[in-house]
Amino acid sequence: MKYFVSMLAIASALAVTSPAFAGDTQADCEAAGGTWNVDTANCEQ
Repeated sequence: MKYFVSMLAIASALAVTSPAFAGDTQADCEAAGGTWNVDTANCEQ
């Protein structure tokens, strides 16, 4: 039972934090005040 609860807690934490590591989008970049580089698909601050 402890294993199940531990795995459930880890899965829940990953589900919540995954969007933070998903990467920048152009909208996120511009909202943060950066400039979106189309060639490299990266945000430049």
